[in-house]
Amino acid sequence: MTDRDPSAALAPDSQPVRRGRRGSTVAVVVLPLLAVTGILAVAWTVGVGDRCGGPLPGCGSLRNAGDNPVTVREVTDQSVTDVVVAAGQRVLLGGSSNELHADAGQCLIVEGGPSWDARTVIDRTAAATGVLHPIDDWGARVQLHDDACPDRS
Repeated sequence: MTDRDPSAALAPDSQPVRRGRRGSTVAVVVLPLLAVTGILAVAWTVGVGDRCGGPLPGCGSLRNAGDNPVTVREVTDQSVTDVVVAAGQRVLLGGSSNELHADAGQCLIVEGGPSWDARTVIDRTAAATGVLHPIDDWGARVQLHDDACPDRS
């Protein structure tokens, strides 16, 4: 055994391989759950006294996803304000109730609800008058067209 290089010999006290600790797995699952629960609890308690009355603080937001400006009517206890939202812009809604205006000859597409998946198509292209459409407290993504509504696909 004298022909072996001493640097190739195994160490007499080999260390066992350390595996992951169970505590880190619990932290990865429990901490995000606690954070989400805390956020929802705060949102619920603050939202109850909110002037918009929605499930989350504030009155939602509106995103104009179309090519034409959209008029939002914000109604509060003291005033009525018309806000024009340019194409491609997003605004926070401030009224205790908010409505979109579609003139005669226009088509308004509103996607509202918590995931903006509740779609409403208001076709006023053949109507003689305009119409106001309410926006819920979640807000909405909208498109306003000056002609016929695009295909509903």
